[in-house]
Amino acid sequence: MSDDKDEAANLGAERADVFSKRAQSPAEVSAGDGGAPSPLAADKAPQNLAFLLSQVGIHASARFAAQLAEVDLVPPLFRVLNLVDAAEGRSQQEIAKAVQAPPSRMVGFVDELEQRGLVERRADPRDRRVRALYLTSAGREALARGREVARRHEEELTAGLSEDERERLVELLGKVVDEQAIGRGVHPGFSGKFTPH
Repeated sequence: MSDDKDEAANLGAERADVFSKRAQSPAEVSAGDGGAPSPLAADKAPQNLAFLLSQVGIHASARFAAQLAEVDLVPPLFRVLNLVDAAEGRSQQEIAKAVQAPPSRMVGFVDELEQRGLVERRADPRDRRVRALYLTSAGREALARGREVARRHEEELTAGLSEDERERLVELLGKVVDEQAIGRGVHPGFSGKFTPH
């Protein structure tokens, strides 16, 4: 009987050790294994700005897409709804040029939004050859739902920052955008400028 108790106690200790290691950093685990340096101890990526921007950007994009899906939208369509709202009555060509989106991509997005009854094309009274874009009432409702998702997403993403820190971060990232000549309001994924290697 005592052997069974000893075995159970040892099993419990082994399981506790395994679970505690999962909660430890790589450096702590390796130190507990005899003090050998962690293979990640010299990793500089967590302090590298480009790595952090990429890490946060991919995380933010994935979460935002998942949250938008709950209101039956995807990021490119939500972007177009915002653009049409900001420049209602302008042609899709004008809007596409403003955000550096290839015309073929813009046509596809507007076609889908029109099929879903969220956007409509109307003949421009100044030039009947030009089709101006307008939000429908359903489009305005979809945009409002998307904006609420975006508001919550930004709150969650910056939960550890004060309002001043958040504003400063936006300001600094805007400077990076300008210096890199990315273009304010131009999203590389939307415009087709992003080319993964």
